[in-house]
Amino acid sequence: MFTFGIRKIHLTDGTAIEPPKSGMTVFTGPNNTGKSVLLRELVTSVYVHPRTQEPQRWITGVDLQRDGTGADFISWLAGRGIVSRHNPRNSRHFLPNRFATSDEDGVATDAAISNWETGHLGPIGHFLVQDQWTEGRLSNQSDSRQWDWAKPPAHPSQLLWESMESLDRFSKLFEQAFGVSISINRYVPEIKLQLGSVSMPETPPPPPRELRDAFAALPYLNEQGDGMRAFANILLTSLVRPTPVIAIDEPEAFLHPPQVRLLARHLTQYAPPNCQVFVATHSADFLSGALDGSAATSGSAPRDLALVRISRTTESQTAKTLTAASVREVLDTPLLRYSNIISGVFHDGVILCEAEGDCQFYEATTDVGRGDTPHDNLIFLHVNGKSRLSDAVRKLRACGVPTAAVADLDFLNDTQLIKKALDHLGGDWSDIERDVTLVQREASSTTITTIAREIKNQINGIIQNPRGSEVLTKQQVDQITDVLKTANGWKAIKKSGVRGFEGDVYNAAHRLITYFENLGLFLVPVGELESWVPEVPRNKKAAWLTRVFAERRHLQPSADLQKFCADISGYLKAPNTFAEISTDPGITAT
Repeated sequence: MFTFGIRKIHLTDGTAIEPPKSGMTVFTGPNNTGKSVLLRELVTSVYVHPRTQEPQRWITGVDLQRDGTGADFISWLAGRGIVSRHNPRNSRHFLPNRFATSDEDGVATDAAISNWETGHLGPIGHFLVQDQWTEGRLSNQSDSRQWDWAKPPAHPSQLLWESMESLDRFSKLFEQAFGVSISINRYVPEIKLQLGSVSMPETPPPPPRELRDAFAALPYLNEQGDGMRAFANILLTSLVRPTPVIAIDEPEAFLHPPQVRLLARHLTQYAPPNCQVFVATHSADFLSGALDGSAATSGSAPRDLALVRISRTTESQTAKTLTAASVREVLDTPLLRYSNIISGVFHDGVILCEAEGDCQFYEATTDVGRGDTPHDNLIFLHVNGKSRLSDAVRKLRACGVPTAAVADLDFLNDTQLIKKALDHLGGDWSDIERDVTLVQREASSTTITTIAREIKNQINGIIQNPRGSEVLTKQQVDQITDVLKTANGWKAIKKSGVRGFEGDVYNAAHRLITYFENLGLFLVPVGELESWVPEVPRNKKAAWLTRVFAERRHLQPSADLQKFCADISGYLKAPNTFAEISTDPGITAT
């Protein structure tokens, strides 16, 4: 029985990638790391016998999976409409070659059998691998000629012409992206995909004039804009008439973000069994769509999706692989599928904050501190609250992304949150239990004089008049928590920072800040964001931030603030920082 695929890819840094047998492998990483180069080397390695090609930048070898005899291979081709033809000039049979310049050119059938059986694929490689490079993405791949109907269709549009079911399925996928269906006029010699549909039922030929005019009024797909043609060409080669291995470079090219995400979802959800799709992308939208498409639904099992993040410096290049099982375990969460957190894989480092305002302030301060030095390709992202910080750090690090986080000092008020962070970041509760207890006891005993009746009135004002079993909203819970904080001193600590402590407690707080710093979680020593610029009233964070920027106070950060931001950047760029931190026992960094 014929089967073909890529079993293992060997990289120059020693990494061995085992792509899913049926599914998608996505190559990601910062700009100019060589994602497209890696994909081209992969295609070249299929054509050239593994480990015989010249030294390459990324790939040292590829292990192929080949099952079946040469006769099985020829039979498989025939089932796809690729049949040998006799050349009377030399009495040999030839298979059509896409590189052929005339009907007499091609691959001799006996040579093709030998290529298959020896594994030196060479000229038969293009039957097994379909590559989609950006430079050819806009060529006319949607039109074809009629063929001998006694044979299976070879071109994707021929298959759509033959099968109304296939055309309907393809049309629905296209219509989801562009709001218009796809039709084929079966009454003309050439097969051309057209936009829209006719309101009249199709009849046996010859068609009535009204039907001919209706088809003639529909625009041709190959005459439309770049986005439509690029989207359709990828679907045609990947879903309608796919080869066992498909390589797509920058599928996001020519497309707007919604279409990029939808394309990725289509490719992961609808790629046929025993088809391996390899993609090199710069797009967080594509990666989010692929995660979405690979997730299990009520009507289907999860599809396999592997992730390879590559990085390169002047001294070295490395890769980190998440297998399909690890992707499901680590990345298949709404936080990553429906946010921009996953965009971190395309940067050299990520700094996670509690809220968007924190990101804006710390990014502005980092830019001021950088001055005229080269940009370090860091990105600031937020997770809507400190409770998600450490888990997001763990997930990005599992992808090979250097990641740090920033949290207000009242992070130390929640023991369960601390323990969860230690589990995610590789810390040990016994290391800090005494210091945490000391700080929490001091903050809780530092009461602010607030009359109990006043607290009750404030809480009643938040809850107002609940009906029956009405559940509190998250905003109400946060507001009540904020009121209660005023009764145990944490509100004051957020304003004063570690300076609100004295003696042993002060020293304990500093030890905790240092401990978490070493794990990549940077606690704000002055308490909270607003305490960096105390001259501006801190009623609401949004109003505070607006005034800070309006008065250009972010351009004169204090020495302590500059050092805080510089320490975060330095942590992310420090060599071997993340090689020493194990955040997921099933994933190994290289």
